[in-house]
Amino acid sequence: MGELYFIGMGLSRSLMTNKALDIIRKADVIIYDTYTSFSCDISPDYVRSLTSGKVIEANRDLLENRSAEVISLAKEKAVVVATVGDPMIATTHVSMAIEARKAGVKVSVVPGVSVHCYLISKSMLSSYKFGKSVTIVYPSYGIMDTAPYSVIKSNRSLDIHTILYLDIREGKFMTPNEAVSLLLQMEDMRKENVIKEDDVIVVGSRLGCEDEAVVSLSLSEAKKYDFGKPPHILIFPSNLHYMEADALKWMTTK
Repeated sequence: MGELYFIGMGLSRSLMTNKALDIIRKADVIIYDTYTSFSCDISPDYVRSLTSGKVIEANRDLLENRSAEVISLAKEKAVVVATVGDPMIATTHVSMAIEARKAGVKVSVVPGVSVHCYLISKSMLSSYKFGKSVTIVYPSYGIMDTAPYSVIKSNRSLDIHTILYLDIREGKFMTPNEAVSLLLQMEDMRKENVIKEDDVIVVGSRLGCEDEAVVSLSLSEAKKYDFGKPPHILIFPSNLHYMEADALKWMTTK
């Protein structure tokens, strides 16, 4: 009897749980998700070093369009879908888990440390004051997606913070500098006085890695700041409680 495991490996090797390691070591097949996440030191080769099972590097096509193949395999074998961070942050994995259960396959989920919860903890902003998150994407065919602007506006109207994920396009990671430039361009387009150059943001860089950094600075400062190697993630805060404001003082760039 097989089983389909969705394993969160955390953001780096040091954050991987013993339970995740145990299941990976015993699995027949490990499908390593190369599509939805990235780590500084977890790689397909690292996963291969943990197990004698077959390791398959999965792209978007396998995870979304050919998920039935994975589910069919899990009817007879112990199959792991392993991802950096937490497995159920990605709706791709949620969809596969639902389809597997419909097909009568046993499904187990092992949570991992996600960039979402890690950033909130590191920022020391109040966890209950976060609203909908959104991804800033590169313009396509000259068209800019202003969804991040709308989400920030909506969240700020409710006095809650916004987490901003940054696009990865053909292996290129969007930088915080590019993200800030796009946000300011959105303001120029929409002119609803939502985003201003003196607004403060929080930027997390290479979270979970030895060289991680979390800084707080204004948009104008962020345009020229060197944030180092990717990946990066942003928080666009709403109004700050005095304790939150004090917390951010410890991570300013000055």
